[in-house]
Amino acid sequence: MSKVLGNNIAQIRRELKMTQQVLADLIEIERTSLSQIETGAYNPSADTMIKISDALKRPLGDIFFNPDVLKFETNAFLVIQDQYENTSMRR
Repeated sequence: MSKVLGNNIAQIRRELKMTQQVLADLIEIERTSLSQIETGAYNPSADTMIKISDALKRPLGDIFFNPDVLKFETNAFLVIQDQYENTSMRR
């Protein structure tokens, strides 16, 4: 999860044309710590996530959201559901 989170933070930060240093200053952490968060080497605390959300002006859900994972999980669920329903109907 941390790589997805880090990638989303970096992507949003770049869309806003914000440097790591500027974001780090806004959320009151070292730039190297932000770099570790963005590469997935470090998981930020809940307080830091709120600060990142506020600084990027995005809801936490936008930062955590990963459509590829959601799509896979949804498709896997539908396949299992179909298999279950087909098995149940045969009984």
